[in-house]
Amino acid sequence: MRGRLATSIAVDRALRPAVAAQAASVVGTHVAALALPTVAVVVLHASPVAAATLFALEYGAQALAAPALGVVVDRVADRRRLLVAASAGTAAVVLAVPVAALAGALSLPLLYAVAGLSGVLGGLVTIGLQATVPQLVAPDRLVPANAALAGAQSAGQIAGPALAGWLVQTLGGAVAMSANAAAQVVAAFGFAGLRLRPGAAAPPRPERPLRALRDGVAALRGRPVLVRIAVTAAALNLGGSAIGGLYVLYAYRILGLSPWVLGLTFAVNSVAAVVGVATARRVIARLGHPRVVPVFAPVAGAALMLIPLAAVTPSVVTLICYEAVFGYCATVWLIASISLQQSLVPGQLLGRVLALSRSLAVLAVPVGSLLAGAAAQLWGVLPTLVCFAAVAFLGTVTAVSRRVAAPPS
Repeated sequence: MRGRLATSIAVDRALRPAVAAQAASVVGTHVAALALPTVAVVVLHASPVAAATLFALEYGAQALAAPALGVVVDRVADRRRLLVAASAGTAAVVLAVPVAALAGALSLPLLYAVAGLSGVLGGLVTIGLQATVPQLVAPDRLVPANAALAGAQSAGQIAGPALAGWLVQTLGGAVAMSANAAAQVVAAFGFAGLRLRPGAAAPPRPERPLRALRDGVAALRGRPVLVRIAVTAAALNLGGSAIGGLYVLYAYRILGLSPWVLGLTFAVNSVAAVVGVATARRVIARLGHPRVVPVFAPVAGAALMLIPLAAVTPSVVTLICYEAVFGYCATVWLIASISLQQSLVPGQLLGRVLALSRSLAVLAVPVGSLLAGAAAQLWGVLPTLVCFAAVAFLGTVTAVSRRVAAPPS
């Protein structure tokens, strides 16, 4: 069993620097996710609205900038240099927080600027890396390559929150932001070590930015399966972010769970995601993209229904089932959908198509969070959870109801 697992998560040599960079970047992002609002609330005494604005700015700025970022990714001659520059830029941006703290110049506008700029640069790294993968590995290695990157992200998501908590507790939020800067520098060195596979020529550079953006929109619209993937991701993010914003409150006040039990359920999600990474290649090879893409997303959306169901069933068991099903199915679906996008879109258009798809998906995060907060005030927490779980499920079913064609071999 160990041998089969090791084989399933083996990483192409050309992809190893990217995997290391991905893990470092995710760890750093988790540190910032805790440190930045801690500075706002504890040091600057920000109101709940101001704290929520930090979250909305990071994702909102990334979503609004994504179409332009896609054009940038497709226009640069060397995407590796772009990844290095974006990671180094993120390091410089987040270093502004500890520097301002030492200078006694911390302010909410500064934190807003850091959240927005780091969100945009983080989106540039994500889009650029996904667009670069086909230049690193052969077409028949896209699924295992994306699985390896998803595995690096899962590893970062497991280590990141624990490290973030320790750093913020020990050093304070402002100084802890320097750890994010260090992680982004590590990511920059990782991206600098990328080597294109033999014969992987740089994609042709589009001539005019506005024309390039229109071409990207036309390419996305001309492939309905990619539109459905984008809508599916947006539906999952809308429902998931809405429920995620209320999840801890619901677990403590309505279900009466203790922090360690809640942490146990989170751990199940991480384990399920790792299993999804390890088995995605075999699952996709056996079932094929035409089954994995339309089926796994609705199953993940349906799993969200287990969260409000936990109020009338054994709560811990129900939440563990939710975390296991959602963590596994969402991970496999993500790997399959990214691989399908990379297979169907020509390299010279890939950055723009990925960016446009990501714009819709990421914009759903702050929208879902803000809508859920308002709905919970009007209807209560439990009805809001049911409503947004239904939105996620129905959105995924509607978006992927048609058959998905297999990618070209």
